[in-house]
Order: sequence, then structure tokens, then C-alpha cells
Amino acid sequence: MTGPGNLESRTKHIRDTWAKRCDKLLYMSSVNTSFPTVALNVTEGRDNLYRKTVLAFQYIHLHHLDEAEWFLKADDDTYVIVENLHYILSKYDTEKPLYLVRRFTPLVSQGYMSGGAGYVLSKEALRRFVKGFRKECTHFSMIEDMALGKCMETMKAQPADSREI
Repeated sequence: MTGPGNLESRTKHIRDTWAKRCDKLLYMSSVNTSFPTVALNVTEGRDNLYRKTVLAFQYIHLHHLDEAEWFLKADDDTYVIVENLHYILSKYDTEKPLYLVRRFTPLVSQGYMSGGAGYVLSKEALRRFVKGFRKECTHFSMIEDMALGKCMETMKAQPADSREI
């Protein structure tokens, strides 16, 4: 996730470093640019981050679902060691409804993943999230990671902790 104001100051550094080791990468923004970015119909800003995330996952589900087994949502201030992420994800089945990263437990009974460093959805979790947002899930909170966690809980996607122990 990025915004037009961060392409030169943040997003280009992702492109020039860890993005090169990704199998597929999309830069989601509110506008199309030559960077390139995918324009989502949303106004930039923290209050719209969950809506932006929903639109991004809907776009990925519609256009790229069969191109990957795992789907990482990371903001433009995140650095990912892609090889470590691949190693951690290799332990899990992509057809199980899982989502991973740092788990917090307040406010959502099964917990939710902190969105600050990003999170990963299995292919099945992505399917359920998109399906859930059509009917069962709502934009009940401006807190993006918590709202996504609540939808995952509603859609019976399980959190998994990706910390190496």
C-alpha cells in the first residue's frame, strides 16, 4: 500500500530492494501512475485505510488469485526479508484459511494481526475475506488491522503466529 506522496520518498526504495525478490508485486494507491500503481477508488488517509485494504484485496482476488499462494499486505514503510517469509510460509497449507504476522488479542476474541508490519493471507483466507465483505463483514472500525481481524474471525479464518521461535 502506498500513496502518491510516498512514491519517491518510500515506495521506490521498496522497488529497488526487497521487491525484486517477490514473485509478484502490486503497488496499491488512490491513483494510477507510471510507477506503476493500481488505482483504487478511495481517498488517501488513515481513516480510509481499511477501505483501501478491502479494495486492494478485492482487486487481487479478481485479477491475480491464481498467480500466488500467499498474499502479503505491507505498507510503504515496511521492509520484508522475503526469503525468511517464504521459509515461514512453507510450513503452512495455503488452502487452509490462515492469516499471519504479529497477533494482538484485545478487542477481537481470537485476536488479530498487527497491520503495522503487514500481514499475509493464504489463498483460502483471501477468498473468505472477499466473500465476507460482500455480506457478513462491515466497515465497523477505522482501525484497519482490527477490522480485518474481525472479518477473518467472522469468516472462520484462523490467525497463525509467524514469529520464529
